[in-house]
Amino acid sequence: MFSPLLYFVSLLGFVATARSIVLDINNRESIVNATALLAHGVQELYDGNRTGGTLGKWHYPPYYWWESGGAWGGMMQYWAWTRDESYNQVMMEALVSQLGPNYNFVRVEEAFDTGNDDQAFWVFVAMSAAEYGFPPPPPPAPAWHVVVENAWNDYFHRWNTTFCNGGLKWQFYPANLGYEYKNSISNGAFFQLSARLARFTGNATYIEWAGKIWDWVENIGLMSTTYDIYDGTDEKINCSAVDHHQWTYNVGVFLYGAAMMANYTNNVQVWVDRTTGLLSATDSFFTPFTNATNIMFEAACELQSVCNVDQLSMKAYLSRWMSASSILAPYIADRVGTLLRASALGAASACTSGTYGNTCGSKWYINGFDNLTGLGQQLSALEVVTGLLANGSEPPRHMPNVTIAYPTILPTTVSPSIDSTSTAPPLHDPPSTDSASRSDTAKYGGLLMGLVHLLL
Repeated sequence: MFSPLLYFVSLLGFVATARSIVLDINNRESIVNATALLAHGVQELYDGNRTGGTLGKWHYPPYYWWESGGAWGGMMQYWAWTRDESYNQVMMEALVSQLGPNYNFVRVEEAFDTGNDDQAFWVFVAMSAAEYGFPPPPPPAPAWHVVVENAWNDYFHRWNTTFCNGGLKWQFYPANLGYEYKNSISNGAFFQLSARLARFTGNATYIEWAGKIWDWVENIGLMSTTYDIYDGTDEKINCSAVDHHQWTYNVGVFLYGAAMMANYTNNVQVWVDRTTGLLSATDSFFTPFTNATNIMFEAACELQSVCNVDQLSMKAYLSRWMSASSILAPYIADRVGTLLRASALGAASACTSGTYGNTCGSKWYINGFDNLTGLGQQLSALEVVTGLLANGSEPPRHMPNVTIAYPTILPTTVSPSIDSTSTAPPLHDPPSTDSASRSDTAKYGGLLMGLVHLLL
């Protein structure tokens, strides 16, 4: 199979001397070649198929299990939009190794660092595999969309109405720190997966739940009237206050879900408005300085150089979901393109180390390398440059005989019988999850403790 990386390195030997990523944002071949170098940089950090490594995972510490799922999501998007199959075999082995006994990406070995959001970042990869036609996993594993449905059923049964009138907790193992916290990324993931499954399968249950989750997030105060997405809230105070930290991936996860809903409902106006509103809310994460117009940054930590390992990867997910949203919602494509082109050029300028100039720094607005490297930085650069390929790429697929239009359902109308206490059966028999362990206590920089302090 043709490999853009090998072609690019042989054709442009000066890249190693220049020690930088060559990127012409107006030339698709240049973009593909740049993504090949960046994908190679991500894979250079992967030791899961080497002696001492764990199949499917980037090394822990410092990379928690969820970030490995995030990285494979970036590699899946790279394959989908370039069709470079160089990493397909290693990606297949990685995904299958982490499926778990119930084929839902829940593994006892990762109980200490698996919450609802952690699981979701692996499920996103399976959803993309189904949507983009990635080869199916070998038996006895089911089809990729069934893996997603298995995880969706987990979320269905974890929806908790004991406090706060609903919502997913951050953690689902009671022993894990954060079990009482209900965060936006977990609920946003449930929302996005509901929207994607609705479009992929045509099953009305998913569209109803997408509306239910959106309403809960909005009503509990995790989403502002201007579509800012806040980090989370605590059931110990019945979700009466929220942590107002904002992160790129929170608005991104809702943006892609809303774009899916708009596309699936044949552009029902409320979902179009929500999609455009969420895109406007991303403005908080662009233009850190007047001379860095439209360049993405992690506003809560980057300027102060205090981002932790997890947070250094979050620009990757906003980049992915913005670009993917622009295909489903072409009315936002111009604005998305403007933002991603500037950010991609900034990211390329930050990749000036390593053999081929493909080792990337974290700050895209300094026109150089800041000497802070890692998986999150590599993945973020890969995803923002890959995002430039959205224009001209095919939209996600759906199952045969699914009609992409559901205008008769009000987007936020939910059957009152659908609830965590409902006797209505889930779409499949739910897998059992009876293992518990301790969670990572430092994840996301102590935001939970910050909220508790705020509320005292």
